[in-house]
Amino acid sequence: MTGIPVYNVNNNCSTGSTGLYMGHNMIAHGATDCVLVGFEKMFPGSLQSFRDRANPTGTTNLMMKETRGVTKAPRAAQLFGNAGRAHMEKYGSTREDFTQIGRVNHAHSKTILIHNSKTNTRWNR
Repeated sequence: MTGIPVYNVNNNCSTGSTGLYMGHNMIAHGATDCVLVGFEKMFPGSLQSFRDRANPTGTTNLMMKETRGVTKAPRAAQLFGNAGRAHMEKYGSTREDFTQIGRVNHAHSKTILIHNSKTNTRWNR
């Protein structure tokens, strides 16, 4: 099975639907004729507990606890916020730099919707 592309997706609670969306788009746009999408079955209840394996983010959580501390805020928000802080410390970026990245990305997303006639039609129904 060499030469077969493999895409690993991690999109928090939307990983399965993101994989399906990617597979659908690959077929719809002619990139491939067939896809295989796999996903995990979660146990009911807390998303922080894993009965059959170690927590996949355990090492990251431990490192975050030791270096930055842990608050009551959602873990993903802390993780990405801490990554931003680390970038600021290492490269000297500022909060304003991150604000501009968000502004530019938002502007680009609107431009894509306006200029792509198929997308524009879909959103205006």
